Amino acid sequence: MSQTLEINRVLIPLLDHMLTTSVSLPLEMIEAGLTYSRLDNRRLTIETLLCAETHNSIKATGGITLSPELIFGDAGKADLVIVPGLWRNPLPIAKQSRAFIQWLQHQFEQGATFCVIGTGVTFMAEAGLLDGQPAATHWYFLDRLKDEYPNVDFKPHHLITRSDRIFCAGSVNSGADLMVHLISMAMGEKVAHKVEQQFSHEIRRPLDQILYSREQASVHRDETIIQLQDWMQQSFQEDISLARMVEVSGLTQRTLSRRFKDATGMTPVGYVQKLRLNMATELLRTTDLSIREISTQVGYTDPIHFSRLFQKHFQLCPSDFKRSVRGKLFYLNQ
Repeated sequence: MSQTLEINRVLIPLLDHMLTTSVSLPLEMIEAGLTYSRLDNRRLTIETLLCAETHNSIKATGGITLSPELIFGDAGKADLVIVPGLWRNPLPIAKQSRAFIQWLQHQFEQGATFCVIGTGVTFMAEAGLLDGQPAATHWYFLDRLKDEYPNVDFKPHHLITRSDRIFCAGSVNSGADLMVHLISMAMGEKVAHKVEQQFSHEIRRPLDQILYSREQASVHRDETIIQLQDWMQQSFQEDISLARMVEVSGLTQRTLSRRFKDATGMTPVGYVQKLRLNMATELLRTTDLSIREISTQVGYTDPIHFSRLFQKHFQLCPSDFKRSVRGKLFYLNQ
């Protein structure tokens, strides 16, 4: 599963009764990511365009009117399509939106990646792009959509799903989590962490806790590595060395490193570090433990080393992270 994504052009289809925030929030997050990239002297540019079936303005929720810049026939190829969610029952609109459905099919054939918010999944299902594939959607319409699209593998217990190039988020908040992930793929983890700090510190959990990925479920079938991952998750608070991993797995160090990277996209040491730092964020969010105590809880005997790793990974020291999530502060960390 590729961990990189090239985004030069984003197309946003406009639909009557769409939730404005389901596209405005992702676009604001992309703009923030570009700003942070420029601060790091990276000259990224992303073109974002609104499109619709006609040039007529669209009435979104909250009485907001949006005007398309392009019609579907002239929109060209997208790298990323952000499909908005709707406030009302999406089924009647999906059944009447043949031009939009055909446009989605065309964009998929052209290789676009899709970020689908809430009930926007209805249009992807109507286009047949989710047959046999996992999908998350808003809980309120889940039963109706399951009845209408029995070939879609709806995941009611997952907030975000991925199947190849189609990412679905069950709500606008989950869409923010998903955008952090997509920005990480397109602009790097450093930029993604800064965007996260600005927009969604108080709502975000690590993506691997809320994501159902068809690729993870079907490609990673290495039982030895799965067993090792289970052991890591149970033992990450201990002093786990590569030699200990070799002992537990029964593999040579070279074979272990190769098979683990093939299965997870990460090195064994990097995987343990990720487990520890993710647990540290949860402890910072939910407990009153000191930084030293949290460092020990997640397996680091040296709190200074722990703080440096945390700062490098999240672009914030642990104490600033704690103040941010506890106070629900939103600010630009430059």
